[in-house]
Amino acid sequence: MATRIPVVICQHERRSGSIADFEEQLITKIVMESGLDATLIADLKSIELDTTDHLCIEGLKGDFALASWESVEYVCEHLHRLGIPSLEFIPVDGSPKSHSGNNRGLPAKKIFLVSLATNISIDSTIKTLKDLLLSRSTPVFSLGVPLHRNKTESSAKSSTAEVKLAPITSKANVPAMTRSDAVVPATLTEFDNRHFPNGDFSKDDFPNIDTLMDELDRFEI
Repeated sequence: MATRIPVVICQHERRSGSIADFEEQLITKIVMESGLDATLIADLKSIELDTTDHLCIEGLKGDFALASWESVEYVCEHLHRLGIPSLEFIPVDGSPKSHSGNNRGLPAKKIFLVSLATNISIDSTIKTLKDLLLSRSTPVFSLGVPLHRNKTESSAKSSTAEVKLAPITSKANVPAMTRSDAVVPATLTEFDNRHFPNGDFSKDDFPNIDTLMDELDRFEI
């Protein structure tokens, strides 16, 4: 499901012609944007308990953006008065966050505060809302790879990962084998004649020859 975010626009306390036009143009552009849902309510100060505007704010179960002409403190005060529990106010301009109410240990609902002013263009406000939507649409994955291991884990890992390699025999000490060598010689003399026809070999070429001869003497042939 595509990410969406509700945008609640609080009307100015004193609506002049230019401010009313600004609010109407802002709502029109928000409605045209994918992923943004616009809702217009009265100024927070004039909203009473159990009114339509109060129930509208209370009915927003998830996080939402709130565009207001007033300060963060003003918004916090009146939402707290309306009994909206456990709110985390996050100004999108980078101002410090603040909290209001208590939800018995449950996570606070986030309200992203967007400041409205006639010297801030509507296009700039729309861009701010689209950037907010994009930041909430970007998935974040945890690779689950520990960044550090304690000393015991490291030593255990290294000991289990150790691989012992057999000593490499020099190719010079191994007689070359041909297809005819697939048949094992019947006697040592036959082996000697095949691999060393000129008798050019020494005991060093067969370092285990004495042990081998002792083992053969144990058998009665």
